Amino acid sequence: MKIIKKLKFDLQDKGLLMFWLRLLLFFVLFMIIFTKLPDVTKSLYGYRVDNYQPYFFYLMYPIVILFVILRWKKIKAIPYYGNDFFQSILFLTLAVLTFLLPLKDLFLTFPDFPHQFIYYFPLMIGYSFLFIAIFGFNFVKKFSSELFLIVYLFALYLVSQVLIETYWMYFSKVILYALGLILPLISKSVSIVPAELLVKMENFSVNVGAPCSGIYSLTTFLFLFIASILFLKQKMKIYIIRAAVALIAGLVLVFILNIIRIAIIISVGAFYSAELAINLFHEYLSAIFLLGLFILYLYFIFPLIVKKK
Repeated sequence: MKIIKKLKFDLQDKGLLMFWLRLLLFFVLFMIIFTKLPDVTKSLYGYRVDNYQPYFFYLMYPIVILFVILRWKKIKAIPYYGNDFFQSILFLTLAVLTFLLPLKDLFLTFPDFPHQFIYYFPLMIGYSFLFIAIFGFNFVKKFSSELFLIVYLFALYLVSQVLIETYWMYFSKVILYALGLILPLISKSVSIVPAELLVKMENFSVNVGAPCSGIYSLTTFLFLFIASILFLKQKMKIYIIRAAVALIAGLVLVFILNIIRIAIIISVGAFYSAELAINLFHEYLSAIFLLGLFILYLYFIFPLIVKKK
């Protein structure tokens, strides 16, 4: 069984065509809001809140794609429908008001509360309102259990990120040890300062802090894997032992890919361009590796750990 082979596109079906157009519109608005909202708050309120959890942005795409793949038959059965104008305006207004909440006042009111929650939970609510405005309340009602599961998993993911951040330094130290074995094969001008979590090669240096420790990649892969199992479990039997082995193997691969990513960043920065290494490879390479691995799991691994009931 190949899970992705379920998708059969028929653009003559108006209901299906409108679904794709709505999904495309949601993805485009999601990307614009997530990337431009800090600039908007800067112009309106005089401050900006930068994205602390970049994976929160990337996660939306594989989760929605997973939802489409695993509920494809149900989605195809939806007839063509138009949006209720006043309903869409209502939820769009609620989304805008939620996105424009004065977060600085909330930060000052709850100084001891994790700032990630104050920033991302309003985002989650705003995107939920935006989704309803685009797809309509009846669509949300029809897929209420699946959409609730998605929102629940995102909230759980955010909570787990805050809790696990305590242990990122242990992962960084393992990465430093691995880089100490790999980088000397590339250049003899390598120095590592474990106390400062610093790696230097030629004239380029990086600090292996929390974003480079691999902790975010590991928890993100774990999140995607659990989300997939929960979706599949509703209609399929899960081989528990196979799933456990696949999960452990995936986590090991994610950690190895993160080490390779950092080695590539350092090599590009040392021998080609420091700006390119930081602005391009550092920002996007981890997400590319992670999403690529997850797609391979969808194609080859998940069909081996599930069976139709």
